[in-house]
Amino acid sequence: MTTVTRTDRLQKLKVNLLSRRDELRRRSGRSYDSKSSNDSAIGDAADIAQYNEMSDLNSHLISMEADELSEIENALKKFHNDSYGICEVTGKPIPIARLEAMPLTRYSVEAQRESERQAMV
Repeated sequence: MTTVTRTDRLQKLKVNLLSRRDELRRRSGRSYDSKSSNDSAIGDAADIAQYNEMSDLNSHLISMEADELSEIENALKKFHNDSYGICEVTGKPIPIARLEAMPLTRYSVEAQRESERQAMV
């Protein structure tokens, strides 16, 4: 039976992050909306309102994906610096199960809880 090490699991996470980064980069070059900007002038007020709502949603999705791409780039830099999977607050390794569940996390559970507790005060 082969034992999978933390290093092996981290390498798999890196491959997944690279794949997701490439996907987001490809998507960033495409429009989310199949309608052209001239189509918004066609139709009644309800059509225009629906178009505007879809446009706002698409802008929000693009913004979320840009944020995710930035977080992925940050994580990949950490791989390069051998600091991926190290809590930015405690300096201790983040459990691999947490990283597999949340590959972009920068904090251990304890540090995250403390940060959230501080934010509530």
